[in-house]
Amino acid sequence: MASNSDSIYNVLTYIHRHQDQVRFIQQRNSNVIAIGVPDSVPVANQELYFPIGHLLVNRMDDDFLAKNGDLLNDFFDRTRSSKEGYREVWITTSYIPAEHVYLVEMSFE
Repeated sequence: MASNSDSIYNVLTYIHRHQDQVRFIQQRNSNVIAIGVPDSVPVANQELYFPIGHLLVNRMDDDFLAKNGDLLNDFFDRTRSSKEGYREVWITTSYIPAEHVYLVEMSFE
């Protein structure tokens, strides 16, 4: 499983720091956000973390949540969730070559 990697952290940090260069995609579910990241952004092990033609779903472990709480909270604040917090974060990733975009979807449970 590819979960909880530096690659995922680096992409989340890029999104956080460069919000004007990514595309936030409207979602139906109130606890989910999705972001399109240009494929010009360097990603280590891109083929592992952003597979072509299918989704990679990872539940982030408690250590990842503890170390990156401030970053994750900023993303949680972008949801329309009526909950005050979350206990789990699931991150789904994929690469969409026709759009030249890495897809990052975050679900806060």
